[in-house]
Amino acid sequence: MSYDIIIIGSGPAGYVAAIRAGQTGLKTLIIDKKYVGGMCLNWGCIPTKSILESAKLFNRIKNSAAEFGIGGYNPAELSFDWNQAVKRSKGIVQKLSRGIEYLWKKNGVEFLQAEAKIVSPHEVEADNRIYTTKNIIIATGSRPVKQSLFPEAIELEDFFKLDRLPEKPILYGRGAIILEFAQLFSMLGKSPTIISNGSPLIPKLDAHLEAYVVRKLKKDKIAVISDADISIDKKGVHHGDSLLEYDAVINCSLREAVLIDSNVKIELLDGYIKTDEHYQTSIQGIFAAGDVNGHSYLAHAASAQGLSIINFINGIDDSTAVAYPINIYSDPEIAQLGVTETELKESGIEYQVKEMPLIANGKALAEGASEGFIRLLFESKYRQVLGVQIVAANATDLISEAGILLELEGTVYDLARTVHAHPTIAEVFMDVAKDIE
Repeated sequence: MSYDIIIIGSGPAGYVAAIRAGQTGLKTLIIDKKYVGGMCLNWGCIPTKSILESAKLFNRIKNSAAEFGIGGYNPAELSFDWNQAVKRSKGIVQKLSRGIEYLWKKNGVEFLQAEAKIVSPHEVEADNRIYTTKNIIIATGSRPVKQSLFPEAIELEDFFKLDRLPEKPILYGRGAIILEFAQLFSMLGKSPTIISNGSPLIPKLDAHLEAYVVRKLKKDKIAVISDADISIDKKGVHHGDSLLEYDAVINCSLREAVLIDSNVKIELLDGYIKTDEHYQTSIQGIFAAGDVNGHSYLAHAASAQGLSIINFINGIDDSTAVAYPINIYSDPEIAQLGVTETELKESGIEYQVKEMPLIANGKALAEGASEGFIRLLFESKYRQVLGVQIVAANATDLISEAGILLELEGTVYDLARTVHAHPTIAEVFMDVAKDIE
């Protein structure tokens, strides 16, 4: 069988690229040895956010229902059904998985569940057959780095198989997931401890947001310890003179590329597949998108890269650098887009910062979700907005407005003159800009 493109891996990079390839008339085969949707759909993005939403709802009912005039129950008697929450998340995953398969079928994309091997620049072996192709996209993703310090640590893939939640888990690693999991356990009445294996706790986050995270964890009474300050022996984990009590360790470490078996020598860079501005590897016609190329661990970045590759194959050059939002689904949520203050200082660009709290926003107050702020970083002379940071209950949705603003090189004036509906939390964009003018 011969194809225009073979995609190996069906995560956000692979399945989005496959759909777009089919839409543009390319004969497409996508191969995955496990499940449709990859890590993101099956164990990462979707299941974790579903479980987090269950925990947030439980926590809000328990602590805030009376404030909203809801009674007739004893908050102390509320219980959280972990297995039902997992069942709900699996239902969402199945629905989205079927949706992906439908879109593949609709656009003429073929799917093969098998292990793939690159035999030559234009040949892929899978299921004991050789498939020829003009182009190959490697979208095999990443996996957590195995930790020698805690070899018994539970991986994300196994977390959702637990019959019950541990009472005193150690969360080992760093990154957005460690904050999300810490709050998940805390909201459900558990006592998590974060042991970080690097600094900062959340890489690439602006120092101002990082400081907020530290304050938030302290407020929530979630201990954060550096792995440099612990020792482990047969008795357990020691921190100073204290012996940490824990009943499970969850691996929240940063990730490493999942490299494909290949007869073709593809150049690597720091353990990831090296690519150019078109995400093409050292071998012409072979591309790498998503986590496997090391540019970003974000699902939406992977999808954007997959689309960019299909455009390039179709003769459309869209290699212009794009800013990807960083989203953290904590409570409240955290979102960041564009440059950080550190980057601006290093670049020598003259800039200003304006911050506005949500406490003055009517919709946020009405919803009982006024914790947070918006922060604009803008160039001093023309007041072009260069970075946006948001802490809010729906920050991960609000940040998309910033995406349009930065893509169009918008200014504070553009934002101030854009009429926002009232009452909305999104009004904070307009309000902070007007406060600058």
